[in-house]
Amino acid sequence: MGCAVVLLVFSAVFAVAAVPSLPRAGAVLYLLVGVAGVLLCGVGLATAAGRLLARRPVLELDEDGVRLPAPWPWPRTRDRVLDWTDLASAVVWHTPSPRGRAVTGLAFLPTTAAAERIGPPPSAEILALGLDDVPGVASARWATRIQPGWDTDAERILAEVRRHGLPAVDARTR
Repeated sequence: MGCAVVLLVFSAVFAVAAVPSLPRAGAVLYLLVGVAGVLLCGVGLATAAGRLLARRPVLELDEDGVRLPAPWPWPRTRDRVLDWTDLASAVVWHTPSPRGRAVTGLAFLPTTAAAERIGPPPSAEILALGLDDVPGVASARWATRIQPGWDTDAERILAEVRRHGLPAVDARTR
């Protein structure tokens, strides 16, 4: 977000510096670049601020099923919803990050019938885990990263999945 603020300031400087030299070609070019930068950075900052202020949940588990809400500014009608009857299992795993920390991934694997109905094709990252013994279809549509700021942890999510009688695999130790 800091970079967007810096780019916004420099774009504004470009636009303001061009005004005294108008109508020369170079001044018009500076003005166009400055205005485009102000617009793009302004929209980016508004989106980032909206996501911070909207505080939409990232994951919802209720009696109906699993819901991965659409990020702000998208409407809640774009949420990804998977009923418990369409869910085959859940998997938690670790992926090494470039900074040396392990990133925890969470995937809900739909049944074969649900995967054919809602698509898309299987996810290569989840298939690379080699979880052939886990029921369901590995789909990137139902995968997310567990962020440090979440108010729950992987164990509680897996416990909720197990409470509904579904297999939940913790592949972080594999």
